[in-house]
Amino acid sequence: MPILHIKALPQKDSSLIKSALKKTCIAIAKCYGCDEKHVWATWAEIKPGLYVEGSNDASSQPLDTHPPICELIMFEPKSIDVVQKVLKIASATLSNELKLQNNVFIIYRKANSGEVIFGEDIVFKGAADLD
Repeated sequence: MPILHIKALPQKDSSLIKSALKKTCIAIAKCYGCDEKHVWATWAEIKPGLYVEGSNDASSQPLDTHPPICELIMFEPKSIDVVQKVLKIASATLSNELKLQNNVFIIYRKANSGEVIFGEDIVFKGAADLD
């Protein structure tokens, strides 16, 4: 169950966001090997001027600085190889769909078996409905 959270400055073309989220979810699902309904993505906009790199702020998304900051959470991934492949496909798809020229930052976080709740159930490794 991969989950991608994205925080970014206002995009030059905000109409691309919804499609970028959907296409990135689908790409992650194919790479991770799960049903696309188990891949979620969220978008939060950073207010103009409130994202700085050193002393440089930005009001909208530049192509070479201030990348969208993403967190990719995966439940007990099969291997580090899978993690790296999913990171690469997520970055490439999001970057391509938003026309950002590979200006995306993603950090991976592992969700551990027994430390996740979905609905009323604690999720353990091997839960068939979340793979």
